[in-house]
Amino acid sequence: MDNINKHYHALAFFDLDGTLLNKNSELDESVSQALHTIRDNGILPIIATGRGHFELEELMAQSGITSAIAMNGQYIIVDGETIYHEPIPLDKLIELKLLAEDKNQVMAFYDKSGNWVSDVNQLVIDAYAHIDSPLPVVDNSRHLTDEVNMLLVFTDQADDVTYYRNLVPAFDYFKNTPFSIDIVNAGSNKGTGVKKVVELLGFTGETYGFGDGPNDLHLLEAVDHATAMGNGIDELKAIANFVSTANTDNGIVNAFKHWHLL
Repeated sequence: MDNINKHYHALAFFDLDGTLLNKNSELDESVSQALHTIRDNGILPIIATGRGHFELEELMAQSGITSAIAMNGQYIIVDGETIYHEPIPLDKLIELKLLAEDKNQVMAFYDKSGNWVSDVNQLVIDAYAHIDSPLPVVDNSRHLTDEVNMLLVFTDQADDVTYYRNLVPAFDYFKNTPFSIDIVNAGSNKGTGVKKVVELLGFTGETYGFGDGPNDLHLLEAVDHATAMGNGIDELKAIANFVSTANTDNGIVNAFKHWHLL
């Protein structure tokens, strides 16, 4: 983007599930209209999510959003153009994969164009149904040749985060759903994604963040004006500048009104 400061005076970063989307992982019409309005008002909306950018096409078309910090900060696009991508080191990926196989746990792999899984079990089926996303293909070797940008381990055991972190500290682990753990390079998160966007675009205006879950802590810490949703976790509410209503109770629109973005 040529000189973003000519076009926008603020950037607004949004988590998806539990924040921008409703309980059915869909975008309410009122939220869609509000997103178009703030963009017209000189505020660039940017998705900040653990999902891959390739999973966002329908949502982007509906919302008018063309920018995303995807894969928890590992892959960033602005106005449809990739401005940053960070690879998962293959040796560490293989180390983690062997541990997962010892526990009979399936892994997912994300790259610039898609995602795939090492196998399919009920947790995998439930995980992608939870975010209303199609089931990935099975491929147990593609990670050896493609640049992988994010991993998942499918588990319903919260203490597996500590297990894997202790054995492979090269990664950070986020238990964002009941079915899986998001895995990225240590030190990479939505907050570093925000900082990368600001740095790479040379942006000088205000930044706003909106979230509800554990992987939104870094996001809210990285922005000038932090909003936690009413349905958010207590730790997020504690660091927020404003706590809105729940995502199912006009939370985003009410937050926009609070910040005078509409």
